Amino acid sequence: MSLPPLKSLYYFSVVAELQSIKAAAEKLFVTQAAVSQQIKSLEAFLGLSLFKREHRALVLTREGQQLLPFLTEAFNTIETGVKRLREDANPNVLTISVLPSFASRWLIPRLQSFYGQYPELSINLSMTEKLEDFSDSTVDVAIRYTQHINGALLYKPLMLEYVYPVCHPDYLAQRSLSCIDDLRSERLIDDEDCYGFITWDYWLSRHGADAHLFKQRQRYDGSHYVIDAALSKQGIAMVRHSLAAEPLKQGNLIRLLEGVDNSALEGEQQHYICAPEHHFGRQKVQAFCDWLHIQAEEFYRDYPL
Repeated sequence: MSLPPLKSLYYFSVVAELQSIKAAAEKLFVTQAAVSQQIKSLEAFLGLSLFKREHRALVLTREGQQLLPFLTEAFNTIETGVKRLREDANPNVLTISVLPSFASRWLIPRLQSFYGQYPELSINLSMTEKLEDFSDSTVDVAIRYTQHINGALLYKPLMLEYVYPVCHPDYLAQRSLSCIDDLRSERLIDDEDCYGFITWDYWLSRHGADAHLFKQRQRYDGSHYVIDAALSKQGIAMVRHSLAAEPLKQGNLIRLLEGVDNSALEGEQQHYICAPEHHFGRQKVQAFCDWLHIQAEEFYRDYPL
């Protein structure tokens, strides 16, 4: 047996509950004519009258009285099911999707502060290069360095990013590198960045240099590996400020060509906190976002360019 349209059944249940087409129209944010049309369509489909008017009041017929309890139960069940989809199944576990590079060099060294403020929360880090789409996922929130905005998710800006060249002090001690042309004979290390904004080619082109003239290249699939390569004196690396700031402060890396205009380029990508909009209503996600924003502000205060 075919069923009548769900919309007409729902409109019927609202009219029956309120005993008024006018009140139902106000609740449904539609016109009275639209409500009346749905009721007429349902009655035509069933071949039955569901309402009758008595003394200017709208009263259910016997058939309407018989149908209403089943619809009330069905719509309550649907509402409960939808509500449970949005509920947090693990309120004491926070699962974060994050790039391995950002996790290892920026997030993990700061997490003890978060644990101290929220000792009741356990944190799971899902470290992946994949842009989390939250379909069939237990992830609560993601941190992404991206230019790609997925319209199905809510993206909240976290912090800007800058890129610049660095090397190990011992590597620089053996060389005189005062201008961009001095880099032609050096090994240049960068990331296999799918957007191309944290690579030597991008940095050189922005400074008017022909990237093809800089032939010695070494690429790693991951910005944290680029940092490691620079620390192990393999060459001159193009790095992100968020990942290189601490080794620079410790003196394990040195920035190069600071006298060159815009030696630190603002990235065309930036860091975002992203998730389905209703995830941001979860108390643990709100707490994490608030903490992250404080950490980002403190980072640029403690590690200025």
